[in-house]
Amino acid sequence: MDLRWEDRQRAFQARVLTEGVGDDIAIGVRPYRTFLGASSGAAPTAGSRLERAMIVVIAGTAICSTLLLIGGPKTIAALIAGITGGLAVFAGLAGPDPRVRNVLHEPLLAIYADRARPGAGPVCVTAITDDEHARLGPEGFGNIVGSPRPGGTIGLFIDDYLVWARTPPRGSRKGDPAFGDT
Repeated sequence: MDLRWEDRQRAFQARVLTEGVGDDIAIGVRPYRTFLGASSGAAPTAGSRLERAMIVVIAGTAICSTLLLIGGPKTIAALIAGITGGLAVFAGLAGPDPRVRNVLHEPLLAIYADRARPGAGPVCVTAITDDEHARLGPEGFGNIVGSPRPGGTIGLFIDDYLVWARTPPRGSRKGDPAFGDT
């Protein structure tokens, strides 16, 4: 998480809870929808093992060819070719990075424009808790507190219940439900 956003969100929450909603805090009724997805958007498509190996081979071939064309030492070109072969084997056998975690089924809240048209994408999407997902239901209208935009600080009032953004809001991405979709 971006710690700067997290700090701004906590300060915003404290201000809303202690001072209440005043003139300096924007509030407006907007439609929302809850769904399951990834708060960071779709995972980037990683190249296949063959693609990665081919890129290494092509790059190594280009470097060796260029070195030989300009009259460089053949021993250096042979060394680069050997290293390229080893890297190609490694790139062809190595799997995806196990440290990268992209949860694709976490509860999300999509907030739409106040005058959304059918088919319009959400203004911003943020993660919420499982309890909030069940409490909000699939869709509805709520009072948005703050600035509903990517990276903004927001909260959603449903009657007396307040839902806070858990992750920095992001913009609309492929796979997010459009306004009016069933």
